[in-house]
Amino acid sequence: MLQDALASLSFAHNATVLASQTFTMLPIPTCYSEPEAPTRARWAWADGPLTPFRSHSYLFAADLLAPHEAPPSPAPPTCVANASTPPLGMRSAPPLGGLAAGTVELRADGSLQAWTIENSSPAGATKLARLDDAVLGVRAGGASRLLRTHPPHGLAGVDRLHFSGAMPFTRLTPQDAAFAAPLRLALFGRSKWKVGDMAASASPALAFTLVATNPSATESLELGLFFSLPLQLQRGVSRAPGTAEDGGLRHPTATEALPCFDACAANASCAAWHFAPSDGCVIYSDSASVPPARNSAEEGAASGVRGVWRRGRSAECLTLARDGTHAAAGSAALCGGAEVNGEVVAPSVSGGTAASLKALWEDFAPDGVLDGGGEGAAPLGALAVQVVVPPASNASVSISLGWYFPHRDWMGSEVVGNHYTNLFADAEEAAAALADHAAAALDVREWQGFSETLVGAGTSVPAWLGDTLLNSLHHTRSAMWLKDGRWRQWESFSCVNVDSVHNDGERHVPYLLLWPEGLPSKMRAWAAGQLPDGMIQEQLACGCMDATPARLDRPCGRVMGDVSSMFVAYAYALWQWTADAPLVASLWPHAKRAAQWQLDRAAEGGGLPLHLVDTYDGLELQRYNISAFSGFFHLLALRAAEALARAPPVNDTAFAARCAAGAAAARQAVQAALWNGTAGYYRSFSGGHATMADSLYAQVLADSLGLGALTSDAQVASHVARVVRTNASPYGLLVQTGREGFPNDNSIWMMANANVATLMLWRGTPPEEALAVAEVMLRWWRSGLNDLWNVVAVSIGVGEGQDVGCAGYPWENSHYGYYMVAWHLLFALSGQAWDAPAQALRFAPKLAVPFSLPILVPRTAGKLTAELADGSVRYTLSIVAGSSLSLRSLRVRDSAPDGPWPRHLAPGDSITWLADVAESTS
Repeated sequence: MLQDALASLSFAHNATVLASQTFTMLPIPTCYSEPEAPTRARWAWADGPLTPFRSHSYLFAADLLAPHEAPPSPAPPTCVANASTPPLGMRSAPPLGGLAAGTVELRADGSLQAWTIENSSPAGATKLARLDDAVLGVRAGGASRLLRTHPPHGLAGVDRLHFSGAMPFTRLTPQDAAFAAPLRLALFGRSKWKVGDMAASASPALAFTLVATNPSATESLELGLFFSLPLQLQRGVSRAPGTAEDGGLRHPTATEALPCFDACAANASCAAWHFAPSDGCVIYSDSASVPPARNSAEEGAASGVRGVWRRGRSAECLTLARDGTHAAAGSAALCGGAEVNGEVVAPSVSGGTAASLKALWEDFAPDGVLDGGGEGAAPLGALAVQVVVPPASNASVSISLGWYFPHRDWMGSEVVGNHYTNLFADAEEAAAALADHAAAALDVREWQGFSETLVGAGTSVPAWLGDTLLNSLHHTRSAMWLKDGRWRQWESFSCVNVDSVHNDGERHVPYLLLWPEGLPSKMRAWAAGQLPDGMIQEQLACGCMDATPARLDRPCGRVMGDVSSMFVAYAYALWQWTADAPLVASLWPHAKRAAQWQLDRAAEGGGLPLHLVDTYDGLELQRYNISAFSGFFHLLALRAAEALARAPPVNDTAFAARCAAGAAAARQAVQAALWNGTAGYYRSFSGGHATMADSLYAQVLADSLGLGALTSDAQVASHVARVVRTNASPYGLLVQTGREGFPNDNSIWMMANANVATLMLWRGTPPEEALAVAEVMLRWWRSGLNDLWNVVAVSIGVGEGQDVGCAGYPWENSHYGYYMVAWHLLFALSGQAWDAPAQALRFAPKLAVPFSLPILVPRTAGKLTAELADGSVRYTLSIVAGSSLSLRSLRVRDSAPDGPWPRHLAPGDSITWLADVAESTS
């Protein structure tokens, strides 16, 4: 059941962390990036020279190899002397948890880091960098070990951990002399995600499942899993009084963290507490507002919120209840579950509370049972789950963590709440759902149906690409789903704008395909903020690397070339990909005004809009009359508006004609002002000769939406060929070449490589050649920096102005969505075109037979396979996850299956037909 489902998961990488390794945070040059441990609440999580926190630290490894191990080839890159790149999974790992519900990362050394479950965000408390007493432990065959290579002092960990991550799962496989072969253990961290079902993917919960096979043919095996939760005494976390909060009451006799905790527990009016040697013990009494948590570097600092551990409604659960209406009030719960040989069984579940991890572990280690009290105020709570595994049998045991913190606030002034409170009654309900092995097995298998199209053994997607795309879904960590149903997202936690239209467009493909319910909420908010002249404002709240916006949904921003235009393209995408006629009809007046704004701006510039900022703001292209980037977005807006105007929900043929005329004028202006016919490329801006790597990004969007060439396919192909020649570096394409005196031009922005490769594929470049362009940058993050779950917006480049050392290392804006444009590569590889209004799906694959490629339409995942069969090609379209797909037409090039039509395909259904080889290569 669950054990088999987890074993079926596809992971495309493996890394190993040794107990003998040493890891350290070291400073690197940066502009602004998200730190591991932000120290300022209600503020951007950013440090670097542009912020008040003027340095940035990055994780490195020393003594990387054990003496008997050979170094890898090539050697991992580094930019710091006497340090090496740590294994994959150490700098970042898959965030575990539901969509917009909070997450925790299970890192490759077994530590649990980047906690955001207690309503952490730049508008509230900071993420908690590392709760060191939050540990997982195992008891098997009479031996007990913490699943950590570097455990808390005085406790026994394991010799090594093998790590793999595939959103939303993590796998750790321990090796230790105490668990001698042939005993095999593996721990999975898991979340519940479902294709096409945002609500079912938003559980405020995660789970850890330990699987094992008893190698003995004659003796039973005792298998136990332990998890401790130190939410009540958070070491390294400050809740120091601020100027606008309850200043608290000093407690003179508590001179350490634990006595301060005890002082709060003994005081019925205490809502929260804080201790630091520099502050002493501070007790807060306002249960509606306590200072938000933040990380502290002060030795001995700790803090917590008043709460009580209780036995759950179910005997398999232990709960933590916190009274009050502040952001950290609510509940958390631990629940257990198990199965043996694929059958759900009732495990032995025991809970305990204690003042220290050491006490809890010494209680569990001898027999796998916690005998301590399960109720009352205590710094730590823990759960233990144990089963007896018969000879030659398989088993799995799980501990789930659920949370329920309903009073999410925005900057302490407005309670915006969490949507998950509409789905669950409390933390125990959320935890119990993930502890259910039978339900979890179904969820895992369904998600695996989708993920294997990207990283499974049979896919034709290269491992480096499929792995990157699947794990790019870590980007969901910055999303918000509020109590009233609004779906919002930070630009990043280090640049605290909210829902900038241009940034949203760069990351939108997986969101629109997997969970399309979120986009209409944003579209309505952007439309509501439209200015009288028709311009769509840049974003829904303005900030960046410093102060968090005081209020949410206050549209604001700059005059940009890829905002009003992107809004129009979004509106067309909603029609073309979802056929939601009422939604499109309601958005059309706003899209029409946005397109008219484009036309009005272009009238001032002879066919193209003048002096517009764009997402590549560091290049300052607004200083020039015309830029290719904004010019092509203008063409995209008019092409999309024309197509939408002709759609049945709109039927505005007069405006369609106006857009067509505007597009014709724009093409002439592009040709006259930007096309260099001699060298065969589009100038980045009028009056110059620079080559911008990503100036044709709008054409990528047009290709994916089936809008065709915005100018000329031949010119686009010539342009991208030049980009590959002139802008290449070992770490990615330099953002711009050919302009002197602008050092930012030699940096690397994370969109260009994937976009150039996509354009090449659509225009007939051999797949191996085109994909190699994308691979340079994506592989660098996956296998060079080993930071697959924290790809930034901009990295340090090469050349003038970039001679700060650390070429290719993070420079600006962590956990960013730029590189998610790589999802467009899937459409280019398969030649997919989805026409939802006509229920027509067609493909023009770029790969030779045989192949297996993912297909994605909103709420539905599938795959298209082709194989040779007796002189013909056998095509199979299979639906693997999500909702049913209704089709009235299906074609692969010139080949189509026989009727009858329409056909309705549920997950597990497929259509197979034969085609002539000639039809499959035309």
